[in-house]
This record gives sequence, C-alpha cells and structure tokens, in this order.
Amino acid sequence: MNSSVDLTASNHADPPSLLAEVIAATITIQGITLVFILLRIYENISSRQLRLEDYCSYLSYLAFIAYATLTCVNASHGLARHTWDIPLPSAIEGARRRSYVFICYTVSGGFAKATVLMQLKRIFTSPGINDAVYWAITASLLTCALSYTTFLFLYLFACHPREKMWNPSLPGHCMDSNRLNLGMGGLNSLSDVEAFLVPVWAVWKMRIEARKKVSIMAVFAVGAVAVAVGCLGLYFRVLVLQRADKTWLLTQMGIICMAELGVVIIVGCCPYIPRIMRKYRTLRPPHFIFGQNEEKRRSDQSELGKLSLRWDWSITWTAGDEDGQMWWPEQFERDGVPIKRAVVVDEPMS
Repeated sequence: MNSSVDLTASNHADPPSLLAEVIAATITIQGITLVFILLRIYENISSRQLRLEDYCSYLSYLAFIAYATLTCVNASHGLARHTWDIPLPSAIEGARRRSYVFICYTVSGGFAKATVLMQLKRIFTSPGINDAVYWAITASLLTCALSYTTFLFLYLFACHPREKMWNPSLPGHCMDSNRLNLGMGGLNSLSDVEAFLVPVWAVWKMRIEARKKVSIMAVFAVGAVAVAVGCLGLYFRVLVLQRADKTWLLTQMGIICMAELGVVIIVGCCPYIPRIMRKYRTLRPPHFIFGQNEEKRRSDQSELGKLSLRWDWSITWTAGDEDGQMWWPEQFERDGVPIKRAVVVDEPMS
C-alpha cells in the first residue's frame, strides 16, 4: 500500500479538523469517569480506609487527566488535521507532545489494570488458600507489572537521542513507533480480556445459587465494554501502520484510547458501587426519643454508637465486613474448599 503523502493537496487556510470531536469526547469521558472516582473517594472517606489498589486507581486517574490534557492541546495546535494540512513546525512540536501522551497512556493503563487485578485478588481469594484462582490472579498481576514497565521504558527510550522522536533530521536511531503502538494495543486487549474472564471463571467455580452468581457478575460486566473498546483501539493501530494519513488516524485512536482508559478506571471503581448502595439503603436520619427516662435514652444512644459511624447521619456498618463487600457471600465453596472472608472489626482512622 502506498504510504506517501501528497503535499500538493495541503490546505493551510481552512483545513478540516477533529478538534470539536476531541473536545466533546474528552468532556464526556472525563465527566463520566469523574463520577466513579468521586464514588470511590466517598467510599474511602466513609470507610476510613485506603488500600494499595486505591492509590493505584488515583495515580491512574491523574495520568489519565494528563493524557487527555495533552491530547486536547495537540488537537488545538493543529494535530487533529490531515497529515498534509499540518505545517512542519506544528508537526515537530506535536510529535514532542505526543511522545508524552504515550507515556501518560502507559502509566495510566498500567495502574488501572493493576487496580482491577488487585481488587479481584482481594475479592476472590482467601488468606492461606493458594488455589488456581489465587495463582491465576497473582500471575496476571506480575505479568501486568512487568509488561507495562517494559513498554514505559520503550516509550521513554524509543530514540537515541530522545529528541529524534520529534526531529527526524537529527543523527541517531529510533525504534518503529507504529509497531511499538501496535504491541501496546495487543497488550491492552489481552489484559482487558484477562481481567474480564478471570472473575467469570472464579464465579463459575463457586458453589452458590445461580441468582447470586448473576448478581456478582453484574458488578464486573463493564469489563466487556473495556474488551470491545480495546479491540477497536487495536484495529486503529493497524490502520496507522497501513495508511499515510497518520495524524488523522492518531487523533481518532487517541479518542478511543481515552475511552478505553476511562472504562478500565470505571471497572476498578465498580465494586464500590454495591457498598455505597447498601449504605444508602440503611441510611436513616437521627431520631429523638421523647417521653422516656434518661437511662433508657442513654442506653439507646450507646447501642446506636456501637452499630454506626459517628456522623450527623447514622450509617449502619456491618461488623466483621473487612472490605465492605456486602454484596459478597459470607462463605462459599470453590473446588470443594470452603472459602470464608476474614472477620475484622473496622477501627476508625486516628
């Protein structure tokens, strides 16, 4: 396929651009993702707990914001046009920013996938029981960490010197960035499929009612969307390899990758939604007791204090639920081995 660019067809006066689409997609994707991040923050505050996967989720979201910001800046400076409509100075500066876009994408994707896998490990495994599910999730975590770290270093040092990434006239050598992006797309698609199939497999092996299996799987159903978006992103990476109009295709691919990152971050936040819904179902306004003696009133207040967090509005908290996973069965069997969640009494953070 001919990959040459016809510069005689350039239009620098009023060229077509995907800038409006980039801005609209960014506002939509960022807005939806922010809702789920705020739900995660609310759950962390109300439970007064921050775990390693929470830190990973927030780091992923910060890198996601940086990715979206750089994508919009590039689009606003002319990189959302056809390749032949971009002046050379704009193309060089845009290539420099795009190198940081790929770094932010890798960091965000790596932390987002780690968040999902760590939550699967917390949900589907039990201390002291190293069964097939445990080893599958552990191997996935290690593979994810190694793969994304490798790609991060490849993006950082794809050219020597690094400035050659955006200035091809400099002496030196570079890796094929298009094939590097294709490899990254393949990794994302495989990890998306893995993060979706692992909970399906783990739930299938559980000896619980079919109704409960369906309700548990509903929490992870968003993972199917991540798989579809990841495959679409891989398709556009192949197009970038084959066609000459790379900036136009890279802009479209950037929107898809933004949606992919947003969906994976949302998948990592989904297990928090049933906890919040359960809390709101048990939310009750403070009540005042009239016509009873002082001893009875103090007794009632003492019992209420044991069962609820000390806020202006009492929120019932299930004692012994370490993760607040009230949608999760207390005990089940997998491969004939009884799995029971550890009973830990929550202590408020000082």
